[in-house]
Amino acid sequence: MNIAYFSDQYWPSISGVSVSIDAFKKQLTLMGHRTALFVPEYPGSELHDQKEQLKDVFRFRSYKVLINDENRLVYRSEKKKIFSLLDEFQPQIIHVHTEFSLGKIATHYAKKRKIKLVMTAHTNWEQLIHHYLPLIPTFFGHLCCRAYMRHIYNKADVLVVPTSLMEILLSFYFVKTPVRIIPTGVDISLFKNETQGSFPPPSETFPVLKDKKYLFFAGRLSKEKNIPFLIDVFAMLKPRHADLMLIISGDGPARESLQEYAAQAGLADSIVFTGYVEHANLGHFYRNAEAFIFASKVESQGMVALESMACGTPVVAIGKMGTREVMGGDLGGFMVDDDMHEFAEKVELLLNSPEIRNAKAETARRHAGSWTIEVEARKMLKLYTTLLEGHAESPSTRVPARELA
Repeated sequence: MNIAYFSDQYWPSISGVSVSIDAFKKQLTLMGHRTALFVPEYPGSELHDQKEQLKDVFRFRSYKVLINDENRLVYRSEKKKIFSLLDEFQPQIIHVHTEFSLGKIATHYAKKRKIKLVMTAHTNWEQLIHHYLPLIPTFFGHLCCRAYMRHIYNKADVLVVPTSLMEILLSFYFVKTPVRIIPTGVDISLFKNETQGSFPPPSETFPVLKDKKYLFFAGRLSKEKNIPFLIDVFAMLKPRHADLMLIISGDGPARESLQEYAAQAGLADSIVFTGYVEHANLGHFYRNAEAFIFASKVESQGMVALESMACGTPVVAIGKMGTREVMGGDLGGFMVDDDMHEFAEKVELLLNSPEIRNAKAETARRHAGSWTIEVEARKMLKLYTTLLEGHAESPSTRVPARELA
């Protein structure tokens, strides 16, 4: 089967969307199918693609979005080139992972060529719009967001969401398109052993960590990730744990302000900002951490929590949106309310009790094992096959993907 993926985000842009489409592409390729990615050019993307020896990845001229340097949109003048490449590729399924530039071009092509169109709603835009457009009144921004998403999603044959909570959220948009819940699975091969990846262990890469324990966060460094909350929690723990460090891995528009925030809290020497780390090398950081800490309240899924659990590292996270579903309660760690003191209490429990931490680590591995990319790719492939056979499920007969083998 030939499948065309369209996204306005892909490596070297750090995001859950990049992780998701990369994981599905690799797994579908292993299953004998050809998946082509249609994505923007980024500064440095050509070198990245050459280094990773990526195949069937087509890049297009793009421009940065307003004041946001890391998100890019493809010029509409690239439409003719995209149509030509699609005609040559002959896709049987077009799967759109963006609501914007490339998504619109892909939707136009799918309708014109009568090709089945799948969309994935990765992002809770209603909760993010005030971060990107702070001058727009909140109520008006939410209304516009819902109307725009409804308009886009109703053009698809099937809408995929990563969690049931995202499905519930989108039900308020009055989307008529059938919905299927298919999360992004974890590529266990990236995290299963100590030698995975070419990156040396954290203590060798950052000598300041030698003989120190550390808490770990990985993700995009942006306002919606709620990272100052984690720094504040760390500040509460540090006086009682002199050898404790915090590693913040990733990059993004909030990096400089977060470094300033850490310095103002007197923690500049205790917090390591790693910058961008290749996804395949994150296992070293997850595996050697005392706990993975995560405070985002707007995640559609929260893949990093699953990755940590796959490495046997317990997670302490605020139980909101997709993170709540991924955590499954206290499976593999502790899911807490939006309360700094409760959060710090659970982290300290893992720091002070090896027995509790070891029990949580074992539960974490088992829990992550039920969210593998192999399982989720089979569900996605089944959806594609069902569409091609002309038996798309209606909303009233859909079955949650987690119940399908």
